[in-house]
Amino acid sequence: MYKKGDKVILLDYSGKPVVPNIVAVIEDVFGNDRVRLLLPDNGCCMEFVDRFEKIDEKKYDEILHSVKENEKNLPVDLQLDIRKFAAKHPRRRKDEILNMFDQDKRYISILQAYSGRVMMYGEENINEHFLYEYNDAVRGIIKTRTFFHELDESIPVPDL
Repeated sequence: MYKKGDKVILLDYSGKPVVPNIVAVIEDVFGNDRVRLLLPDNGCCMEFVDRFEKIDEKKYDEILHSVKENEKNLPVDLQLDIRKFAAKHPRRRKDEILNMFDQDKRYISILQAYSGRVMMYGEENINEHFLYEYNDAVRGIIKTRTFFHELDESIPVPDL
């Protein structure tokens, strides 16, 4: 029935795919009723064969990609005392630093809202307007973090 290398999706007690979806590869078969699954994080677990169903390679890759997309690290709010930060960089205008800091906070909130909506509704159900705002926020956060990175190298530039 199942063989080593088959791609599967885990099911809940009602026989429907677990939400969020979890995929695995059959690593070893133990009789007709149990197998050992290799999970994407390289963990293994024993499972009964009625707890998953076989899927094709395309569906496996699609689910795995969406899981990795959801697990991307989002940039976090800059925890700066902005007045002290501005005082350390007297060559830059204070209003320029404050403006970039405010933009950064706005971009962070959009990125976090997008991540939450994707987790609740799935990436395919995000409307075009919000997708445009998200892409704008990605470009914006890279711009603001690059600005702050030039002033303080301990502030990382995200690789979104």
